[in-house]
Amino acid sequence: VEEQRARWERKRSRTAKELLETEHKYLEQLDLVVTFFVTILKAKGTLKPAVLETIFGPLESIHSASHVLSLHLEKGNLGQGLENFCQNLELYGHYAENLEQANKTLKEQLRKNKSFRRFKKLQETRPQFQERKLEDLLLLPLQRFHQYKHFLRDLLENTSPDSAEYPKLAKSVKSLSEVSQWVQDIIRKRENSLQLLRVQKLLKGQKTQVLTPG
Repeated sequence: VEEQRARWERKRSRTAKELLETEHKYLEQLDLVVTFFVTILKAKGTLKPAVLETIFGPLESIHSASHVLSLHLEKGNLGQGLENFCQNLELYGHYAENLEQANKTLKEQLRKNKSFRRFKKLQETRPQFQERKLEDLLLLPLQRFHQYKHFLRDLLENTSPDSAEYPKLAKSVKSLSEVSQWVQDIIRKRENSLQLLRVQKLLKGQKTQVLTPG
């Protein structure tokens, strides 16, 4: 039993350390978008508030939640930190729902809005961006969301059921699974729509409509 506990603790410590290190990297990248895009664009008024909201969605709130989580992890408050963080998981569901419209609006603004096009290009040349594009950075929250699933599952598996943190981690894993199902449904619907569009294109010249508005 003692050997098992020691193994659990070693694996758990490794996972907790990796979670913190990757959270810091994730935060640095979110910082780039919030600092060099969202904050400056709000101040300059290059984009209308509604357009800005559509492109970036709840990114600022996601950034804040991640910042609070990293502070908890730094202090070793793993169970409490993750339990608090999971109360903000709906932000990731809303972000996933908005992503298709965000990409569409971004492309539209790059085509129509010359000053925004110039601004985006200028910001992306900053050394902090390391040649990454805004489009790539906007995908980060969903990529990170999938990583959370693995981290939390590993932490739960390597925490003793007798531990005071076990119920908090179990609750976090349950919350994450529920939002994960929501995100997966959004992705599946989007893929189905794209598949229908591909079929429609193959039927070019035919009168059959496989895809209709709504």
